Amino acid sequence: MLQAFREHKRWLMFIAMVLIIPSFVVTGIYSYNRMSQSDNAIVQVGEAKITPEQFDLAKREQLERLRQQMGESFRANILDNEQAREDILRMLMDDSAITQTVAKNHVMVSEAEAVALIKNADALKQDGKFSPELYEQFLRSQGKSDQQFVAQVQRDLEKEVLIAGVSNAYPVPKALVEQMHEILTNERQVRTLTINAADFLNSVNVSDDEVKAYYSAHLSEFLSPEHIKAEYIVLSPENFKDQKANPEDIKAYYEQNKNRWSIPEQRRASHILIEFGDDKAAALKKAEGILAEVKADPSKFAAVAEKESQDPGSASQGGDLSFFGKGVMTKAFEDAVFNAKKGDIVGPVETEFGYHIIYVTDIQAGSVEPFEAVKPEIEREYAEQMAIRTFSERADEFTNMVYEQSDSLEPTAQKFGLKVETVDFVTRNGVTDPELGRIINDRVAEALFGSECLKEKRNSNAIEVQSNTLVAARVVEYYPEKERALDDVKSIIGEKLRSQKAAEKAFEAGKAKLAELQNSKSLEGFSDEVWVSRQNQQGQETALINAELALESSKLPAYTGAKLANGSYAIAYVEAARTHQANEAELRGLARELGSIYGEADRAGYLEALKEAIGTKVLRPDFVKGEEKPAEQE
Repeated sequence: MLQAFREHKRWLMFIAMVLIIPSFVVTGIYSYNRMSQSDNAIVQVGEAKITPEQFDLAKREQLERLRQQMGESFRANILDNEQAREDILRMLMDDSAITQTVAKNHVMVSEAEAVALIKNADALKQDGKFSPELYEQFLRSQGKSDQQFVAQVQRDLEKEVLIAGVSNAYPVPKALVEQMHEILTNERQVRTLTINAADFLNSVNVSDDEVKAYYSAHLSEFLSPEHIKAEYIVLSPENFKDQKANPEDIKAYYEQNKNRWSIPEQRRASHILIEFGDDKAAALKKAEGILAEVKADPSKFAAVAEKESQDPGSASQGGDLSFFGKGVMTKAFEDAVFNAKKGDIVGPVETEFGYHIIYVTDIQAGSVEPFEAVKPEIEREYAEQMAIRTFSERADEFTNMVYEQSDSLEPTAQKFGLKVETVDFVTRNGVTDPELGRIINDRVAEALFGSECLKEKRNSNAIEVQSNTLVAARVVEYYPEKERALDDVKSIIGEKLRSQKAAEKAFEAGKAKLAELQNSKSLEGFSDEVWVSRQNQQGQETALINAELALESSKLPAYTGAKLANGSYAIAYVEAARTHQANEAELRGLARELGSIYGEADRAGYLEALKEAIGTKVLRPDFVKGEEKPAEQE
């Protein structure tokens, strides 16, 4: 319903701030050493061509996201396989088809809406309010101006708007929704007793022979990996941020871009929704009757909304939709709200959701922040943009210098006022420190282990590791892979074996205690009663929840148990079972979630249809297999 539409907008914001933003991390605004070669394109989608350079950029973006998600388990070669290359290329083709379709069909998301979404992002809030300081920090971390980022959010939301209706429109059978609701909400009343593995640590011993045997059988676990000590220098816009703006230019920029600091008018409204149902005329008649009732006594609006409104998201709030600006609601609803005065009750207003009776409860007038208030922001932005411009102008000089004077980084460091940094442990997968990993990433590591750096002792090329960030590095010392001595890992192995033995004892004790309880029926030492379900696990592990729910309700009370992730053993006394009767609002919400999940197939089908309609031609069939040379083109 209408509230669901507003929730959908918040979901788009989530897409923008969580999925879209990380993709900016390694996207460079400028290109230094690459030339776009359309005659070397991999695929043509409509009028656009996808080049190897675009593929490499998308791959680096995906690697950066995986690095952040996987932490220490990340491996730089994780995408070096045919399936991963196929997936990246398909993503680029999908994006190209969507972009062209958005342009062709004039799909638009307003700048005001993009700004509103950004200002409502939780990641950019402090004490519940939008923080300009956090936003500035974020923009600096991405090497983007406010205008560039807002424009990017607009473009990405326009793409999402195009295809959101497809993936969200999947018809989910009611029986499936009801079954899933039962699975998620079926409850058991339980009391638990845990046999802690840690309690057995002092009762187990590990001999030297056991440690040696484990070491000999698992030598691959105790290898000191091949690694290098390296030097590196970093060039970024941060090196050029000492430039001051002309006061007249700052003032002129403010006058020309006042809309950036304009706070548009917002209105607060409540509504009562009457769905069309099977009889649209009857729905209209009911809406007109409700309109007359609340107009006669506006103080009753909230109570009537709670009783009569069929918008489950707002009915419980007395129909309140809070404040919103233009471009958020559907047009007919928005027009009615913004054409009314504070205190007006209007309707019935027809939208695709049904008939609405609308109560305009408050109005916040638009305003413009004064020049003096935003002057520091403009000055910072000027310094950042000039730094980016200067960086881009001098990037080629940096690149050429580290290449031409490849026997040392010192001349380049002195020329640009940079500090030569040292990193002690770089493997072929990079470094373990996530922050340093943004600089010494997989591409830098790959260069350092290449023949030019490792064997010929030359500088690496200047490598773009983040947006507007170049790194050059060289090898100081190389250390081959070798086995770690037993004495170095003895304590690690001992602790691991002790934990395993303690877990075995906890499991044995737990099974024995379970058998004893099934006879004695004692509840001594058990926790207080609590109701658990798959939807509300109350802190219990999934293995235990599954064991509790596996007991038939007709055979309760009963005991059961499960091994926990830390090696402990949990025993549960399941006293009773109950089911939760779903209301229509819950079923509709679950249906939307399931529709979104199942709708991914429709989304994929729609994208395939888009590409077919636009026309897609594979120009280099062998590229996805990792071929270096272009295949012959017809």
